[in-house]
Amino acid sequence: MIYKPKNPVGYKTLLTWKQAGEIYRKAKDFTKTYLNNFRDQRLANHINDSGRSVQRNIEEGFKRATTKEYVSFLGFSRASLEELKGDFEELKREYGKGIRGDKGKEGAIRGKVMSEIEGMLDLIYGEDCMMGRQIASLENKMIKEKTMPQGEVIKKNWNKSKRSDEKFWKHVENRFGLKQDESGKVIKKEE
Repeated sequence: MIYKPKNPVGYKTLLTWKQAGEIYRKAKDFTKTYLNNFRDQRLANHINDSGRSVQRNIEEGFKRATTKEYVSFLGFSRASLEELKGDFEELKREYGKGIRGDKGKEGAIRGKVMSEIEGMLDLIYGEDCMMGRQIASLENKMIKEKTMPQGEVIKKNWNKSKRSDEKFWKHVENRFGLKQDESGKVIKKEE
């Protein structure tokens, strides 16, 4: 089935798109304010490019012909988000260990930078969570419309079944002291 959005710029109503824009703006502000133009040029460019890519892939995916393509572009967007998260986690580690920052003005500036980094990481983690839900919703839509390839439906159901099985056996083990061995035989848990 072909994906036909009703509104050609409907992506602008998506919370994931709006928050991606906020992440991009804050990332640019952060690099401009806290990173050295010369020493950190490559890192600053990477942060800015990754932040831009998150929002642009949402836009491009929204305009694709099929839901499956849209989901793929949301995956690209999420991957860029992961790169951005890695950069900010590295900066957090470096500022936290005193590797970065002006040695003469450590306290106030380091605290402000760390606060900015924590704020960025909160936004990034929230965006990742929302995108995961958006992707899951679109995948469920494809299953209902019978447009998801059969192999992917089987894999998705297999993983869901496997997780349910694991939860069941964890409950049985905790409640009754029983578990399954490698052959599938039910045995009494060893004390």
